[in-house]
Amino acid sequence: MKRRTFIIATVAIAAAIAIPAISYHRKHTLPLDPLVRPHVLAHFCDGETINEIGVHYRAQVPEENKEKKLVELLLTNDKGKKIEPDNSKAISELLEQKIQQEFKDGRIVIEDGWVLSETEARQCALFSMSDK
Repeated sequence: MKRRTFIIATVAIAAAIAIPAISYHRKHTLPLDPLVRPHVLAHFCDGETINEIGVHYRAQVPEENKEKKLVELLLTNDKGKKIEPDNSKAISELLEQKIQQEFKDGRIVIEDGWVLSETEARQCALFSMSDK
C-alpha cells in the first residue's frame, strides 16, 4: 500500500468514527446551565429523555409553555425574591432549596414515569425549549 493511500484511508476511518461520536455526545449531554440542567435527574437521564419530559410537562401545563415564564418561576424564591440570572452559584443553591422544599410539601409532578418536583419539571421544560 502506498503511503498516500494509507494516510487517506486512516483519515477516512478516523472521520467515520469521530463524526457519529460527536453527534452522540451533543445529543446525550446536558449543558451546565443550572436553569436547564435538573441536577439529580441529569445523573440518570440523557438529554433526549430530559427533552421528552419537558415536552410532556409543557403540554400538561400550557400556562408555563413560555420560556420567559419558566425562567421567572425558576429564578423566584418562595418569598417572591428574584435571583439575578448571571449568578450560577446562587441559582444552583436556590433551585436545590426549592426542589427539597417541594418534595417535603408534596408538590410533585409525574412525567413519563419520573417523579419530579415542580422545579425539576420546569427545568426539563426549559431545556426542551433550548437549542441544546
